[in-house]
Amino acid sequence: MPPTSGESAGHSDRGDPRLWQHDYLHLRPLARDLIDRIGAAARDRGLHRVLDLACGRSPYRRAFGDGIPEYVRLDADAVNSPSLLAKGESIPFRENSFDAVLSTQALGLVDDPVAMTREIGRVLRPGGIVWATGPAAYPIDSVRPEHRFGEPELRRLFHGFSVHEIVPQGGMLGLPFVCFNIAVREAGRTISRQIGMEEFALEPPASILYLVSNLFGRGLERCAESGPLSTFLTYLDRRLPMNYLVVAEKPR
Repeated sequence: MPPTSGESAGHSDRGDPRLWQHDYLHLRPLARDLIDRIGAAARDRGLHRVLDLACGRSPYRRAFGDGIPEYVRLDADAVNSPSLLAKGESIPFRENSFDAVLSTQALGLVDDPVAMTREIGRVLRPGGIVWATGPAAYPIDSVRPEHRFGEPELRRLFHGFSVHEIVPQGGMLGLPFVCFNIAVREAGRTISRQIGMEEFALEPPASILYLVSNLFGRGLERCAESGPLSTFLTYLDRRLPMNYLVVAEKPR
């Protein structure tokens, strides 16, 4: 996969999003949930061979710690120097090759998500674990068609697995601010093309707008986490998640 917006010049790693990133409200819960769950599995399961599928820059590699003997990075794009070039729908490894597979946001971009989940199941060893995230209400952010998933669709995709949990990530309260930030980013790109200005020249004022927007969005999320309106706001927030995380295991 090519670098996404959170990995572009001037932005921090997707695994450590900052308030001045346009996609902070999208990346923060994704990173939090992945790092917590991957870290627990790495401690408890004794993982030896891990596949980072559609790896990008492997922003969540650090969650596994230093005790993984073999960490294989696979991507369809050579820009991030993966271990191997291949598509998620055709993984060039034998059956039962990996203890764990990590795939973040690739389900929304591959041509055939069903084929990709089938391949994940094929290369996982019995009892192996997969963490896969996919976009739900997160705005389409690519020049190509993108897939969107709800919980029923994800359960169908992973029907051959034992699904431990499907975790909603981000929600309705932060989504308007994410949309605003994307609009600011696209406006900056349009202006730079129209007047021939380098895009990086517009990043400082855009980052200020992102910061203010993210603070408002995060403030609403905090109100949903605690306070007199938390019950109502939490219910409202979960009505429209930005993404979902699937944690599933291949049956033994």
